[in-house]
Amino acid sequence: MNDTNYLYHYYDKGKPLFNSVTSLPFEEAEKVMRSSLAESPDATEKFLNWFPKWHLTRRYELEKTVRSKFIAIGGNPVNTAPLYFTLGANKGLETWYYNLDIIKIPISEFDLSTVSFTYGDSFAVFNPKCNTGEEYWEQVYKYDDIIKLINKYGFPDDPEYDSINMIFPKDKPINEYQKYIEAHVWSDTVLNKYRQRAY
Repeated sequence: MNDTNYLYHYYDKGKPLFNSVTSLPFEEAEKVMRSSLAESPDATEKFLNWFPKWHLTRRYELEKTVRSKFIAIGGNPVNTAPLYFTLGANKGLETWYYNLDIIKIPISEFDLSTVSFTYGDSFAVFNPKCNTGEEYWEQVYKYDDIIKLINKYGFPDDPEYDSINMIFPKDKPINEYQKYIEAHVWSDTVLNKYRQRAY
């Protein structure tokens, strides 16, 4: 699982590959997300009324922050919105999708000046109440530097959970766990090759 040579992307088979909802204007992104979530048998009207707006507001903010911090350390993001991957596989993410598919891409294929990393899910990494004092909180890294962090700390703690069946840890919300090394791909160059292979 703790593989530092590949980026993994998890998605619903049959849906368009490598689409970033935050590349859309906010109102359009909200409609797309609400429509997608409504396909879940567990989605309630109350949930659909508040979650997309809350989630997208936070995501747009985080992506601007991550992009800005990446540029500050010498990164070269091409796109305004990233596509999300993990460095190494992650069992928990397999439970996010009813019709799971996974794409695994060698890190060697990427121009690493267009790929940033956070030591954990960026929602947790940039959540002040999760901060326990280590240097990786609220930070964005290049590949070589995230490898140094992994060598120092290992991979983030990743509890067992099952999103589809709503089975989560009892001690804190799942979004407050770091769970994985998150990778943000800011260029379509490599992704376009895999889009073509998927059809």
